Formats: sequence, structure tokens, C-alpha cells
Amino acid sequence: MTRSLLLVLAMLPAAALAGHRIDCYVSNEGETRVIVARPAKSLYTDVHNAIGDTFLFKLSVQDQPADIAGVSIATYAPAADTQSGPVMIHQARYPWPPPLPGRHARHGFTGLQRVFEPAFDGELEYWCEAVKERAR
Repeated sequence: MTRSLLLVLAMLPAAALAGHRIDCYVSNEGETRVIVARPAKSLYTDVHNAIGDTFLFKLSVQDQPADIAGVSIATYAPAADTQSGPVMIHQARYPWPPPLPGRHARHGFTGLQRVFEPAFDGELEYWCEAVKERAR
């Protein structure tokens, strides 16, 4: 194979999902919100989303460089000691690119996830999928 063909083949996973985003359906206290993330240069630039009175939900997507690319999801709850700030109670990481929805992908590439917070008796559910963006 020529060098240029190898370079094109190496770039296929990232290029195949160019123009894609991640949608997470997050439910708490009877309300469902959609949290959307697009690829960023760093997992540390995304903000926490308040979900109800108990949870913070952070969704981050990094598509480059390929060796650390992935989807990162973290859920936080208030600390028992209110001076300490939020405490991470759940973390998940998925490879990039995630699979696009198939015919039988009921709960996306994450499956249905449940996070419990016993001190405040809270429960959060979420699932995420890759979505192709429309051309503008």
C-alpha cells in the first residue's frame, strides 16, 4: 500500500464520525433532559449540568488524538460535608467512535445506566447515543 492510502485508512474512524454528536437522555424525579456534546480538544472544557436538586452530570467527547479519544460521563452528588463541594459517584468511559444506532439499539451505546445516591435518596438514569448532525 502507498503511504497516502495508509494515512487515509488510519483517519477513517474519526472521519467516519465527522459531524456527529453524542446525545444523552438523563432522567431524574420524573423529568428527562437531553444533554448534548460535540467533540472538543479536551475533556476538561465541558461544564456540569444540574439534574434535579441532587445530581450534576458531565458529558465530554474528545476525538483527537486517537490514542486518548473517547466519551467520558461523570455524575456528581453533594458531599455530606457541604463545605467540600460535589463528590463524583459514577464515572464511565466509552471508546471513540461509538457505534451509530442500529435497528435494535434501544438504549444507545451505553445501555440504560442507573446511578444511586443514598445520602439524599436520589436516583438518576441515563443512556447515550451517537447522532449524525444534519448538513447546514
